[in-house]
Amino acid sequence: MLTKFGLRWDTTEGHLQFATEDENGKPIKVYRLARKESLIKECEDSLQRLGTDYIDLYQIHWPDLTTPIEETFEAVAQLLKEGKIRAAGVSNYSVEQMETARKVVPIASNQMPYSMVLRDIEKEVVPYCQAHQMGILAYSPLQRGLLTGKIKPGQEFAAGDHRAGLSQYKPENVRRTNAFLEKIKPLAQEKKATLSQLVIGWTIRQPGITCALVGARNPTQAEENAAAANLKLSAEEITFINNQLAELELVK
Repeated sequence: MLTKFGLRWDTTEGHLQFATEDENGKPIKVYRLARKESLIKECEDSLQRLGTDYIDLYQIHWPDLTTPIEETFEAVAQLLKEGKIRAAGVSNYSVEQMETARKVVPIASNQMPYSMVLRDIEKEVVPYCQAHQMGILAYSPLQRGLLTGKIKPGQEFAAGDHRAGLSQYKPENVRRTNAFLEKIKPLAQEKKATLSQLVIGWTIRQPGITCALVGARNPTQAEENAAAANLKLSAEEITFINNQLAELELVK
């Protein structure tokens, strides 16, 4: 069992993460907050809600720029000593931030965005995690739907959908991505798999990647995504995908 800490919507302390509205139009502000007292409270609340005595992996959501990393992980060390958590993890941490945290307590994992079209962590984060026996939980491996092939150039996004402002979703980039997906689609068909399953299968076989965290809108999607773990890809097939991927160049 794993859960996270460090995002609060019941306070105005910390670093503002984002502002939104609830279903009634009431404004909501979410803050990054990882101070010792807040962290301890969040853990106790999570234990109660989950109906358990301990959490296997306790991860921070995002770096809290208003709190020293040392303070945050001294509190995490306390939770480890008390047996309330079994392992500590981070999310969206740079190498420098991981190094600081590791001086206080062992870090088991880092949860990072990673996909075929967003591979910047391969440069520094992946090698660091491999060198220190840390797992990497890759989130958004389908790039929020882009790598399913279901998004078309010029697609309109609903109000508040941040994809509209991201470069990967520019019409030209969608066109180029879909052209790449068409090249690897025959392999998916040969494997009797969906494009999404092929993309997920490729992701979890990349060096340093421990698992892929994939969103789902319904139980059927969740089951299909999970089935990607059973997809067998040979070294030659991975090379084939990588060769096609090397030709994909997105515009800024």
